[in-house]
Amino acid sequence: MYVAEILERCSDLAGRTARVYRGLAERFHGDRDRVSLWRELALEEETHADIMRRELESFVAADQSGEFLPEYGERLEQLDRELKRLESCTETARTMDHALAVAVALEQASLEDLYDDLVLQGEPAFKLVSERVEAALAAKPEPVPAAGQASRKRRPTE
Repeated sequence: MYVAEILERCSDLAGRTARVYRGLAERFHGDRDRVSLWRELALEEETHADIMRRELESFVAADQSGEFLPEYGERLEQLDRELKRLESCTETARTMDHALAVAVALEQASLEDLYDDLVLQGEPAFKLVSERVEAALAAKPEPVPAAGQASRKRRPTE
């Protein structure tokens, strides 16, 4: 697979992951803390997808496909299969515990490892992607803590 193909597939996978999180937020709209968490996770994935699309557009504009990286094809296929499985689990999630299990599995099967490995490869395009992701995520507000995990500021001891 060429870098441009990898960018396209990663963007698609991140977008699908975001839709799963949005679906969980809609399905369990009665739990505001969890809904906020899922929306925050969806926004993070949408940010990743957008950055991947923008990088892909820069390759297309330059009429380039990037280097050939065959080792990423199978990894992307595995991620796609796992995401399909989790998408179907989301459709049948009836309880909050089941929904949370899907969310945990999504985070464990995330594209983060793939992105990190690509950055470590030293590809300039992915270094740029990494910098942009970090900058975009740093500009976002902190996520809302889960129920029962409200953060409290400590008062200085006197």
